[in-house]
Amino acid sequence: MAVVGFIGLGRMGSRMVMNLLDKKQKVVVYNRSPEPVRELSKKGAIPSYSLHEFVSKLSNKKIIWIMVTSSAVDSIIADLISLLSKGDIIIDGGNSYYKDSIRRYNKLKEHGINFVDVGTSGGLESARHGACLMVGGDKNIYKQLEFLFRNLAVKDSYGYMGNAGAGHFVKMVHNGIEYGMLEALGEGFEALNNHKNKFGFNLEEVARVYSHKSIIESKLVNWLNNALKKDPGLKHVKGIVPHGETEEEMKHLEKLSEMPELHQAILERIKSRKKETFRAKVVASIRNEFGGHKFERK
Repeated sequence: MAVVGFIGLGRMGSRMVMNLLDKKQKVVVYNRSPEPVRELSKKGAIPSYSLHEFVSKLSNKKIIWIMVTSSAVDSIIADLISLLSKGDIIIDGGNSYYKDSIRRYNKLKEHGINFVDVGTSGGLESARHGACLMVGGDKNIYKQLEFLFRNLAVKDSYGYMGNAGAGHFVKMVHNGIEYGMLEALGEGFEALNNHKNKFGFNLEEVARVYSHKSIIESKLVNWLNNALKKDPGLKHVKGIVPHGETEEEMKHLEKLSEMPELHQAILERIKSRKKETFRAKVVASIRNEFGGHKFERK
């Protein structure tokens, strides 16, 4: 079995490594700060504390999955290039902009190194137990990596999207859809909250019923249900949606296709930073539930 390298052991990365370890996959791990490396080594991961050590512990044909913020990808690739050989593979599973992924693919091709872009979805729970993976790059490399995608994903939740950049483009559109869905839930529960005294609504009960066999049943509604159980009425959440890693990407997406719902969702997030809203409480709470995204508390 090939040894897989994993760089970036944050909220998503650490859970994905544990998922692989459950499948008996050998994983070498590296992180800028050493503590997550030590913790995962206790669970069976092979630790490394420098990129040189990390690369030395991989198989002859090296497979490296990078799971870091998009702003850190270029520097990691720059540090890795001199340590890798022709035929090695770098996978970017983070929220990179698709044009950056195409650029990185072309740059690495000049060195004979393969690059694959993977849009990763599903939140923290799915990272741990089976994510959704959207893969872009050379199809023959995808085939070589399919064992890895199969181990990281649940059945039918991974696939080849197309050429370099396709994985991150499909994920970018996915994020745009997510923005609109979150905004719709925020608006709906704001309407319920505005009229709860007239009808005697219990928001937690509404969310519970919505989350079982309704037309809008979804993981997003389930996460809202969980948030309302923890904090009825979301009384301790400020009505602000913090700036997220994907927000600038969404502004690029707006220019590529007419997406009025996305446009409005972005505007509502920005407006919430000037004037708090209940809908923003809903959006911030769901984001925290699925991705551990921070929000402001009262």
